[in-house]
Amino acid sequence: MVSLLMVIASFSILANEESPALVLVIVVDQLRRDRLDPELPGGMGRIARLGRVYAEAILDHGVTTTCPGHQTILSGRHPGPGGVVANSWIDRESGVEIDCVEDSSGMARVLGGTEGRSPTLLRVDTLGDWMKLSWPDVRVFTVSGKDRAAITLGGKNPDAAYWLHVVKQSGFTTSRFYRETLPDWVKLFNGKSPIVDGFAANVPEQWLHDPGGVRKDSYASESDAYGRSSGHPLRGKNLVVSLQQIYSSPYLDDALLDFARTLVVEENLGMGPKPDLLAISLSATDSVGHLYGPYSSESRAAMLQMDRSLGEFLDFLDERFGKDRVMAVLTSDHGVLPIPEWLAETGKSECPLPGGRQNAYSFLGRLLWHLHWKFGPLFSIPGSLVKSAGGQITVNRSFANKHHINVNDVIKDVEIWLERQSVIRHAWTREEIMTGTGQLALLYRNSFDPERSGDLIIQVEPTCLIKPGGGTTHGSPYEYDRAVPIVFYGPWFERGIVNGRARTIDIAPTLAAKLNLQYPRDVDGQPLP
Repeated sequence: MVSLLMVIASFSILANEESPALVLVIVVDQLRRDRLDPELPGGMGRIARLGRVYAEAILDHGVTTTCPGHQTILSGRHPGPGGVVANSWIDRESGVEIDCVEDSSGMARVLGGTEGRSPTLLRVDTLGDWMKLSWPDVRVFTVSGKDRAAITLGGKNPDAAYWLHVVKQSGFTTSRFYRETLPDWVKLFNGKSPIVDGFAANVPEQWLHDPGGVRKDSYASESDAYGRSSGHPLRGKNLVVSLQQIYSSPYLDDALLDFARTLVVEENLGMGPKPDLLAISLSATDSVGHLYGPYSSESRAAMLQMDRSLGEFLDFLDERFGKDRVMAVLTSDHGVLPIPEWLAETGKSECPLPGGRQNAYSFLGRLLWHLHWKFGPLFSIPGSLVKSAGGQITVNRSFANKHHINVNDVIKDVEIWLERQSVIRHAWTREEIMTGTGQLALLYRNSFDPERSGDLIIQVEPTCLIKPGGGTTHGSPYEYDRAVPIVFYGPWFERGIVNGRARTIDIAPTLAAKLNLQYPRDVDGQPLP
């Protein structure tokens, strides 16, 4: 249901000859701001050269993961009030982990799957909802490699959110929240088998790329899941393995943009009196970045391939609607930490831990055994008392109450234990988050929800990484995870580089203002100048 704070009336949109046919939102998952390169020859380079670039754009929250990052972009709300505190969180009473787009009602089963997915946990409306309230006939669609990205961008009432589902019945899918069955054009796009006669039929056996990059192609601290150097396997022993390997390559973004192109045609987007909305979250930068880091040969090659494919997609939109009929924004949900061992080798590490990496399994295992020996009970399984998700620690109230364990004693003990570890800068309690002063307290407060956030939020030391094996990740409040690009593109925006404050929560109000569309008064963002 649309927010009661929504101002029902809307102003008329720009005159028809000046109005966009389509509002296009491009989210490049895990794109650091320093990787926005205007010299790139394709779509991202074009947007960077011809768009309005906010040079100091940044996330304004502390838990920098995919679901919160995407939720801010089109809602204008911080993740805390948005109800999306992390990719997943622990229910304090049951100790059960909850996915940010989970729907256990039975009414939102994924088509071709068994899980439920919908925006039911999202507490705020988004740009698509605002548009539909004022212009009921507009169409709103989202596309991503990830369910959580497509769903949070789509808001409460899109026409559909589509994502890539890698299970036995693999392919692009949605849930019953949006559609009872897949449209025929989606079935045709998937084919009887995506790798035989569907969207991945022409994907080669291997991903081959040049060894160019800041580091050598094969670096010991990269993940070896699909090999550390060219070529990486793309076709495996079965469909699921093949799609998993394609998912970790730039061919994923090729498929997403091909799907978006087909969607524009088959759903006849951009042909109405008011602009339609299409949001695309390109996921390969994230899947490749986690494995190899942002300065690897693989990340460079993935960026070049995505840039080329995005350029072809923009050309297609120009041909279909006419030049300068697309109002666009390019941004990201978060950045990423470079491979910590590489930072240590190059003298850029700030982490007190040699090499910068702490194995997550051994770290959490030591904490759980510590708690088991201190609080018991004797024959319970270590890990029953506290749970970890999204960089947060939560005490299982049901277990603690059953065994007469004081919850506050556990929280205090965990806080002390964590802050004795060299890899941890601070363990934030709820009270510190809600009453603290300074930038970090504000960032974590913007990520905080009293019902869903953990009892403690873990802040690692700068450039430290708690992760097993190779590769890297994100999630910290530091600039390498928060600095993202924000670029508006189209004749409605004066091109150039703009310095000063710009946040992802400002994107939706900015687009709404350009559309002369009114939006809820309680948004946290504001239109950018």
